[in-house]
Amino acid sequence: MNDLDVSRVLAWLETAAQMLRDSFQEEREISQKTGNLDLVTDMDRRIEQFLVSNIREFYPEDRILGEEGTGDQVVEMSGRVWILDPIDGTMNFIKQQENFAIMVAVVENGAGKCGFIYDCMRERLIWGGPDMGLYYNGQPLQPPQDQELKDSLVAINWQMFADNVSNVQALAWGSCGVRIQSCAGTEFIHLLLGKQSVYVSKLAPWDYAAGRILCEAAGLRCSTIEGAPLAWLESIRGVFATPRAYESAIRFLNTQ
Repeated sequence: MNDLDVSRVLAWLETAAQMLRDSFQEEREISQKTGNLDLVTDMDRRIEQFLVSNIREFYPEDRILGEEGTGDQVVEMSGRVWILDPIDGTMNFIKQQENFAIMVAVVENGAGKCGFIYDCMRERLIWGGPDMGLYYNGQPLQPPQDQELKDSLVAINWQMFADNVSNVQALAWGSCGVRIQSCAGTEFIHLLLGKQSVYVSKLAPWDYAAGRILCEAAGLRCSTIEGAPLAWLESIRGVFATPRAYESAIRFLNTQ
C-alpha cells in the first residue's frame, strides 16, 4: 500500500475547486435522486470521477466509497478506504453558488487517518488527522475553545429543527442561537474554527467521515445523538461538539 502523499491530495482539491468555480459559466444538468430536496448535478459526478481516477492511478490497491457511486461497493473497512463527497451542499451549489464543499476522508483499517474539507468559494481548506495535527489554509490550527453550550452558537439540520427531532429545539434554546448552513462541510469548518460549538444533523457516511476525523483530531466529541460510537458505513443522526458543550447537548437530545 503506497504511503499517503498529502501534497498530492491538496493539489487534487485545488484543481477540483477551480473546476467547480469555472462551472458557473456553463449550463448545468440537474436531476433528482430521492426527491426534489435531494439533487445531483453533472458536476457532482464529474468531480467524483476526477478524484476517483487520480486515486486509482496513485493508490491502485485502495478502495473508494463515493456518494455518486463511482467507486467501489465498500461493506467493511479493512485496508485503506477513501470516502468522497464531491459536492457537499449540492442545493447550495445550485441555488446560491456558495456554501458548498469538497470532502475527502482517508481511513486505514477502520481508523481515521486524514480528512480534508474545502469550502470552494471562500477558499477555506482544513485538513489533518490524529498523527499530523490540523491545518487551516496551510497554517497550523489549534483546537477550538471548549465552551459551555449556553455560551455557544449551534448548528442544526433544518429538517430536524423544523420537526423538533430528538428535542433539538430545546437544545437551541439552551444555546446562544442556531445557525443553519445546510452544508455539513461548512458546518464542520465553523466548528473547527470555533465559530460554533455543536453540530447536530442527519448524515450519510460521505457527509461526516472527513469531519469526524478532523473533529476527533481536535479533541472534539463525536457520536450518535444517543451517545453511541460512530461507524464509518452507516447513515446517522450525529452530534459533533466541543467536550463541555457536548455533555449538555446530549442531555437535551435525550430528554423527552
